[in-house]
Amino acid sequence: MTEPSKMRPVTGPSVWTGADMAQTDTWIFHLTPAHVSEIDAALKTAHAAPPALYDVTARDFPLPTLSPALIGLGDELRDGRGFFLIRGLPRERYDDAEMASIFWGIGSHLGIGLAQSNKGDRLGHVVDLTGPETDMRQMRSYESGGPLRMHTDLNQDVVGLMMLRAAKRGGESRIASSMAIHNTILAEHPEYLQPLYDGYHFHIFRHQRVGPSKLTPHRIPVFSDYDGALACQFNPRPIERSVERAGVTLSPVAAAALDFFVEVAARPDIYLDMALKPGDIQFINNHLIVHGRTDYEDHPEPESRRRLLRLWLRRPDFPKQDPRTQVHEIDELGYRKAAAIHGGVGAPPSGTAAAGAK
Repeated sequence: MTEPSKMRPVTGPSVWTGADMAQTDTWIFHLTPAHVSEIDAALKTAHAAPPALYDVTARDFPLPTLSPALIGLGDELRDGRGFFLIRGLPRERYDDAEMASIFWGIGSHLGIGLAQSNKGDRLGHVVDLTGPETDMRQMRSYESGGPLRMHTDLNQDVVGLMMLRAAKRGGESRIASSMAIHNTILAEHPEYLQPLYDGYHFHIFRHQRVGPSKLTPHRIPVFSDYDGALACQFNPRPIERSVERAGVTLSPVAAAALDFFVEVAARPDIYLDMALKPGDIQFINNHLIVHGRTDYEDHPEPESRRRLLRLWLRRPDFPKQDPRTQVHEIDELGYRKAAAIHGGVGAPPSGTAAAGAK
């Protein structure tokens, strides 16, 4: 348990508001014609389809002048505001497979690509796959349309998105500083921080686990101060499922803390909306930034639907993360080990199912 006396305001460039960021474009990195030429040259020798693409490293995808810039942008992810956008890739020049190779190649200069599901896919597709007969309870968030609440992704350092095709209307990428959210909670409702530091049990889908357990055997902290750095791990959906499907009982203050986090993240002065253009690439520090999506109207034709590619990256130079934040036991490439729920596959120990209970 984190002592209340240690819950102090976060300082530094990772604390920002959307209102401030909307007044500047310093977070946009513009590719030069020379950068694009380097990308084209690398593509000629490193273009491949998954899974062969997953073997491509930064050495296989050389970017002589762009690579040093990417190293600097990686430092910005770790030590700065925690996000950036790359713009200037001529989307019309490349087909979808070439775009995937470019995205993976650029990502290889920023980190190690991780598996994103039990299928082992390390380059994901964010697209609405729902239909009239879809059971929405079994769909992953990136496989459905509509708005997406603010959250972090599970157990990796960096989330990357490349826009392939934009929606007919709407569908902006929404991000916010989780450190600014932390400070707002501390200022307005400090009593909510303790349950957020204590954490909540997650309900895990059947296809995401091995064995009979549906709940993580330990609580996943929303905020954790570990290895000298504060980090955020926030995903309300599996917490809500723990209540709806597994009988977990939240104390009133624990439930209110979750609701208030969601409310603060939805404040217009807190979040920043980005209208990604085809070819744009966004990278965010998953420990410092929560992300979501605005509602949108998609194209009726399946081949024209809003589609993005997604990367999960591990950065060895990032601060170590609290072991309690690990939902799944994974190897160095993100593939899940035999016990899909970190800490074992049994039910939570007696007396711990009531997340946030006092």
